[in-house]
Amino acid sequence: MTDDMKAFALRLKESAGAAGIYSPRELARLLGVQAQTVNQWYSGKSKPNGKNLANLVTLLRVQQEWLIHGTTGNASEGFDDPAVDFADAKVILMGMSKLLSGRSCDLSTKDADKIGRIIKKSVDNADQAFQALLKMYQSKGASESE
Repeated sequence: MTDDMKAFALRLKESAGAAGIYSPRELARLLGVQAQTVNQWYSGKSKPNGKNLANLVTLLRVQQEWLIHGTTGNASEGFDDPAVDFADAKVILMGMSKLLSGRSCDLSTKDADKIGRIIKKSVDNADQAFQALLKMYQSKGASESE
């Protein structure tokens, strides 16, 4: 497997987790594809294309070029609906609380890193929503004072 395919699989897994989708089976169900197809993507053996790719980037709210090629820039650039950002943040945090609740053993470094990345994504979503709302209120206040 090439480094490019490994990197794609990692971006896909992290994006799915950030979207509150924690298993290949759940992602397959949401996309209407076979679980085996998503397992191929998760293992880096293949990449989605066509309709599956379009549905995947829409569901995960990431840029296609970033997901497939890892191009620089914001993975979710262009998605700035405050309601969606807040909803995403809530889903991510609720998923993390379910994952961590009742856990009595120490977390592995890998799990801790994953949790940190997912929480950061949630905070980023909430911040994007806050910034969009702030701009909206500022522009509304400016237009009312004129």
